[in-house]
Amino acid sequence: MCLLITGLLAGLLLLYSDSLLDQYALVIPAGEGEWTVVALGWEILPWLWPLLLVVALLTFGITLFIARRFTRNKT
Repeated sequence: MCLLITGLLAGLLLLYSDSLLDQYALVIPAGEGEWTVVALGWEILPWLWPLLLVVALLTFGITLFIARRFTRNKT
């Protein structure tokens, strides 16, 4: 049952991400007031992997800190 719920939530996240990422573009400055489009939609993810990695590590660290704090207080 848990796997079914997890799969459904992952599918909903993918559907939401698809509609959200279609609105964004990654651009870089190309000169005086000019911009060059580097990536559109899902093409942005490979460019942003360092940021996604930092967010994942921070989330892991915060979760670990909270989990250890709660388990330490129970004993």
